[in-house]
Amino acid sequence: MKCELIQYQLGAYTAGELPPESSLYIEQHLRTCPACQAWHKELQEMSSIWGQPEIEMDFPDMTADIMDNIRQMPPLYTHQTSRLKPRDSRKSMFTHFTVAACLAFCLFQFGVFEQLGTGITDATQKLSNSVDQLLKEVKR
Repeated sequence: MKCELIQYQLGAYTAGELPPESSLYIEQHLRTCPACQAWHKELQEMSSIWGQPEIEMDFPDMTADIMDNIRQMPPLYTHQTSRLKPRDSRKSMFTHFTVAACLAFCLFQFGVFEQLGTGITDATQKLSNSVDQLLKEVKR
């Protein structure tokens, strides 16, 4: 996945059209990835071919439009921030507490915790008896 992101913006990096933080991130990746290094070398060769004087053609020049689209792309690496606003987080917290309280009330109402407590007590008693028997056998 990381190489896909790098290769996606490698053309803009080769042309020097990326913001400094994205360029630095790509440079660090290129130092350690042979596949992306080969991709970058190929882009550099194509760039040098494209830089040669052109033969007269009837095609419109789309380079400026494409480069504008690339410049408007978000940086490759951004710092993750919380998506919740403080007001939203209080609402969310209140909703979670309300749901938890309702769930606890229902569980108490149906006696789930009483049955759970009895089961834990029985299991603890059986474990304790087993340990006692093992200790008695070891002492013999």
